[in-house]
Amino acid sequence: MTDASFNLAQLERRPNWYDHLGKVEAAIREEDRINTIRWQAGWTADEGGWYAPCGTSESDWELEGYPLPEDPRFPAWASAFYHYEQLDQSS
Repeated sequence: MTDASFNLAQLERRPNWYDHLGKVEAAIREEDRINTIRWQAGWTADEGGWYAPCGTSESDWELEGYPLPEDPRFPAWASAFYHYEQLDQSS
């Protein structure tokens, strides 16, 4: 995950760097997992953060109480949401 030069630079600044390296790399893997899931769900990101395909920001999305793409409830929620959205459009 991290490269040798980064680890050495951190070791100079923080003598206990290697004590925390496993946690740092686990956090990097988790961030990569979330990013992949969100990209696959059609979300986009820029300097302002993440945005749903409809343009809603991540914070507004959460304020509405909707699950994020990495939430295990998201597939069922999205299926129901888009089903009802299609029904509304056909009326």
